[in-house]
Amino acid sequence: MALRRVFLLRSVVPRVAGLSTETQAREQPAANPGVVRAWGAAEAVRRPVPVVDFDNTQEAYRSRRSWELVRNLLVLRLCASPVLLAHHEKLLHVTRKLLGQRLFDKLMKMTFYGHFVAGEDQESIRPLIQHNKAFGVGSILDYGIEEDLSPEEAERTEMESCTSEAERDSSGTNKREKQYQVHPAFGDRRDGVISARTYFYANEAKCDNYMENLLKCIEASGGASNDGFSAIKLTALGRPQFLLQFSDVLTRWRRFFHQMAAEQGQAGRAAVDTKLEVVVLQESIAKMGIASRAEIEGWFTPETLGVSGTVDLLDWNSLIDSRTQLSRHLVVPNVQTGQLEPLLSRFTEEEEQQMKRMLQRMDVLAKKAREAGVRLMIDAEQSYFQPAISRLTLEMQRRFNVDQPLIFNTFQCYLKEAYDNVTMDMELAHREGWCFGAKLVRGAYMAQERARAVEIGYEDPINPTYEATNVMYHRMEELGLHPDDGQVCFGQLLGMCDQISFPLGQAGFPVYKYVPYGPVMEVLPYLSRRALENSSIMKGAQRERQLLWQELHRRLRTGNLFHHPA
Repeated sequence: MALRRVFLLRSVVPRVAGLSTETQAREQPAANPGVVRAWGAAEAVRRPVPVVDFDNTQEAYRSRRSWELVRNLLVLRLCASPVLLAHHEKLLHVTRKLLGQRLFDKLMKMTFYGHFVAGEDQESIRPLIQHNKAFGVGSILDYGIEEDLSPEEAERTEMESCTSEAERDSSGTNKREKQYQVHPAFGDRRDGVISARTYFYANEAKCDNYMENLLKCIEASGGASNDGFSAIKLTALGRPQFLLQFSDVLTRWRRFFHQMAAEQGQAGRAAVDTKLEVVVLQESIAKMGIASRAEIEGWFTPETLGVSGTVDLLDWNSLIDSRTQLSRHLVVPNVQTGQLEPLLSRFTEEEEQQMKRMLQRMDVLAKKAREAGVRLMIDAEQSYFQPAISRLTLEMQRRFNVDQPLIFNTFQCYLKEAYDNVTMDMELAHREGWCFGAKLVRGAYMAQERARAVEIGYEDPINPTYEATNVMYHRMEELGLHPDDGQVCFGQLLGMCDQISFPLGQAGFPVYKYVPYGPVMEVLPYLSRRALENSSIMKGAQRERQLLWQELHRRLRTGNLFHHPA
């Protein structure tokens, strides 16, 4: 349980990034090819890392009253019942009919809702946030409402919102790569996913409503603490068709770069270390007939790429940056057909407006977060959305992470390309002089991702083994991280792993709880997933129940059953 919920935050501020952001600085290669590893600053004398005893139940549950421990035990035990879980939706429905809405809400607040959810609104969540903060644990606020759509409704909505006007036309064909094509078998993105909220696009008004809720969430976070986070999902802010198409563009452009690298004998190198010779690259592109030699020379100039005579992946990505006009006539070779194809599909006027409105909503949220002193954590989603989500998040970081990390991207370590993605974004922040912030997670969509890759017929994006994902985590140590720097934080879900969160927080480590809130009935889909998730990780839950029993017995033996946290 702990491994799935521990995350890491990293801030690379300009003072740490010692390289100049001027283009000339790129001519001096690092003595060590692992550029990122050198950012960890000079070897300094560090204080010993505090020892944390995760078996000391008195310290782990010092912040909890005895009745809360009993509730924790009850909820975790019920979550472990296969019979109850198999029929929990029917049981909730029957209970609500028997008790009525008012009593049903009270029952939920005394049990599942009270265990996993902070409260219904900004005022009701404040006591819990401030209480946890007093014991060293901060909060990442998450407005946890979800629509309770049937699988059929979810599939229909997804198919409509991920298909462009041109693709609906019988004469049009879908030229996106397989991974970025919508498929009816995976229209319900909740299927096989039990640990992440899912949003389905209905219309622009619904996206505006989500944005308003997120603005309230940011206000609540800012009002409850001075170092809080708010979590957002970009699929809640616009039509997912744009994310699919943009992800397709970014992936094809990146693959084109690696094809050119292979031609120059650099296949297999880490992305951050791959550099193409500009002269050779220009010759290759000219031979393909993509553009005239004069046009190609205009793409690669000292003003845009420096004077090193090489192009790395960051330079390459900048060629389709929104700040250039080059992308309007770029084409890439199709590996299967050998034909040149447009990199960007044409959007209708309405589709362009939908895309712009998504970007505007992101901008509104980021500005509100800056005003409220709240950091925004952009959640990761399915791999076929993620390239676009990461790129849009990066553009927000460039604008808003000037003095301190305000926008945090999320990297899923179960993805094969996770390490390359982290190191490339850190290098860009280092080069341009802005603050890099990130959350590292295992990932929540593994079963769905594997099944989708097999069904549609593309390479599985997930690491082949659990051990390979662990290696991804451990490689992050190469980035120069150390617990004493105060740049590494840990986090778990509210209601889970208190025996990890609170000992870490009380030992002085930065620790956060992912804190959902919202009205009882609107949060029920979230609660259903929490119950299912606990059932899928029984070993961790069993250990947690054992520690809860130990603490209750200790309080009973020592006469502290009416323990009051202080």
